[in-house]
Amino acid sequence: MSNIFKALILTLIFSHSALAHEKSRPKKMSFFNGDKSLPGKVVKEFHAALKNKNKKTALKQLDDSVLIYEGGGVERSAQEYASHHLMSDMAFMSKMKVKLVEHQVEVFGDFAVSSSRSEIEGVYNKKKIKKTTMETIVLKKHKDKWKIIRIHWS
Repeated sequence: MSNIFKALILTLIFSHSALAHEKSRPKKMSFFNGDKSLPGKVVKEFHAALKNKNKKTALKQLDDSVLIYEGGGVERSAQEYASHHLMSDMAFMSKMKVKLVEHQVEVFGDFAVSSSRSEIEGVYNKKKIKKTTMETIVLKKHKDKWKIIRIHWS
């Protein structure tokens, strides 16, 4: 079984278990774990680049063969993302106020999984937006650098 598959299975098990018992959690439990790790910093740099419309920095965080799943669609490389949705994602995120509600990063050897929930609010194309989003990002360590290899937004 590949390491990435093991990491994803563990993430799904722990995420489901945590969500099933969310109401019974102690109020002082941190919803921010591992977010200051190197993979966590890569995710934050990617988000900041989208917010600041910095295409070069956003693409620098992505592996060339990244898979991005969003709204029933998929983009199968950094180049495809750059030529399709990157510009609209940057335009959208630059208009939004984002409150990060939860961010968990777990490292499994050369792989890491970032899971987060955010509240997004703002006006885009004359429409008022207010929603909670979920994100799962898988990163892989290449030599000493972490790169995003999978993104799932919902």
